[in-house]
Amino acid sequence: MEALEIIRRMAVRYGDDQIASVLNRRGYSTGKGKRWNQTRVATARRNHSIAGQKRALHDPERVSLSEAARICGVSHHTIQRLVEAGLLKCEQITPRAPWEVSRRDLDAEPIRSVIEGLHRTGKLILQGGCAEDQLALFTENQGDDNARYLE
Repeated sequence: MEALEIIRRMAVRYGDDQIASVLNRRGYSTGKGKRWNQTRVATARRNHSIAGQKRALHDPERVSLSEAARICGVSHHTIQRLVEAGLLKCEQITPRAPWEVSRRDLDAEPIRSVIEGLHRTGKLILQGGCAEDQLALFTENQGDDNARYLE
């Protein structure tokens, strides 16, 4: 039953091949104990009257992390850092399914400013004034305690 629920949720946007991949990664097998494949997902959808498609539908409002990186002209790692910092919202339909980002979020602030700053300076600054704050760590309190380390 859990596998059918995953098929129902994913079939709205994803193709049978991607659904099979997620089911296998989550450790589900068919009723006969076999691994999922595109044909078995299509059969399950047909038997349970679940609408879907062989291949994923392109949704211009939602993109994968890799596609988000391409759109922004940055690396996949940069997009992951934006997500980890809480600046970019990332969702997935079910665990082990592909992560998705809203195209609208990529075009909004503060993402636009962060990406423009990265392209301009070559440095990823995730919070306003971060570079100045880091510089302050190295210039403040360089009194007697820090003097011995500088000698």
